[in-house]
Amino acid sequence: MRTLGYFCRYVPQELLEACGFTAVFFKPDFSSPQFSSLPVPFCALCKTFISWALNHREFSGFVVPLACDASRRTYEILRALSIPALPLDVPALAGETAVERLTKNLNELARELLAQSGRSFLEFTTSLKQALEETLRQRERFSREWEERRRASDRIPLLLSGSHFAHALLPLLEEKGFLVFPDLPENRFLLGEEPLSLTASPLEDLARFILHRLPCPRLSGPARRIALKRLRGTLGLRGMVIVFSKFCDFQLYDIGLLGRSFGLPVLCLEHDTTPSFPQWETRLDAFREMILHG
Repeated sequence: MRTLGYFCRYVPQELLEACGFTAVFFKPDFSSPQFSSLPVPFCALCKTFISWALNHREFSGFVVPLACDASRRTYEILRALSIPALPLDVPALAGETAVERLTKNLNELARELLAQSGRSFLEFTTSLKQALEETLRQRERFSREWEERRRASDRIPLLLSGSHFAHALLPLLEEKGFLVFPDLPENRFLLGEEPLSLTASPLEDLARFILHRLPCPRLSGPARRIALKRLRGTLGLRGMVIVFSKFCDFQLYDIGLLGRSFGLPVLCLEHDTTPSFPQWETRLDAFREMILHG
């Protein structure tokens, strides 16, 4: 079976599957092996992703977003290791120019994948439209289920954001009485405010869907902060926990801005190759008391 690995929610699962591949999202934890032939001040995610790719040479390839210096170096390293890697350049800003550019990049990626799978472009566009319809349904279901859980629970609604390793913190947050809304890389569902609808151009629709998702810290401008402040009210949030990786300039810059603009308590937890669960537990206890007692 043809399989493609990827690690970024800006890489569209819908497109990979419409091209005839099984899409596997990379979800590391702190026990994941890391590629050792890299300097210490390097992205922990990229180190673990390279090791994962080396251990899954049976995959047809890996789709890598060209989003930051670390991801670009990751693409180059995979190619140097003779691991099939496909790049996807995602514009850093929204707007019609970005939609046009991303549509072109998605078209190039699709045609390269279709040449491998043997599917026709007509089969691809039909499958892609169906996949986007399902994504919209899942997005609505995801939002509805969150609201039902929030209304039925006395737990503290919390936004968990940050690196691919943040999901390892979920059990501890639940133990501490939080109801977690995951702004995590694997959460690809649409979180935009404006309603989205399908047109006669599935690739352009997909480009709009991707750019409409909650922006990641690499995006410049105020788009991410505006989106998070809107979620604060929409989701009834009472705080935010950010789990961030050392050596990630985008996340460090984002944390400084969010601390001043989010309007709710923000707890930042740093990690590299290992977690600090005892220290994090102490800080979460204090964070919970701060939320409850102001």
